[in-house]
Amino acid sequence: MPRGLLEKRRGALPPILVVLITMAAIVSAALVTWFMFTTTSSAVKQPVLQVTDAYYVGDTLFLTIRNLGAVDATIFNVTVSCASAGSSAFGTPVYKALPRGGSLVVQIPVTSGKLSDGDSCNAVVTYTNTATGTQATSNLGFRVVVP
Repeated sequence: MPRGLLEKRRGALPPILVVLITMAAIVSAALVTWFMFTTTSSAVKQPVLQVTDAYYVGDTLFLTIRNLGAVDATIFNVTVSCASAGSSAFGTPVYKALPRGGSLVVQIPVTSGKLSDGDSCNAVVTYTNTATGTQATSNLGFRVVVP
């Protein structure tokens, strides 16, 4: 056997090692794909709440909450705190369904202080994700409009 042929095969990998490396690469690619799919699907199945309007008329705050998420939500309670109305918070139980892409107007009686045009407030909304049945809260910042 010529000497040059043996020297060429000396640095080659055994076939079983090539098969094992290929299988490891395929398994790791499948695990990354599974992780990306499950993470994305769980992130999409969440309600995304936003305050679109907040009007203060008389002693009532009319708060419009919109669901921008991909699943329905059930709103249980809305508690609002404003710096101009003192440190006290005022809220109301709601118990209404908020479908995806839909809006809900919540009337909240202001029990302490007065609100002015442009006041910065925070609403803590307690809701249930109807797709998973889990309860959560969202902190939503907004500014008050006094017509």
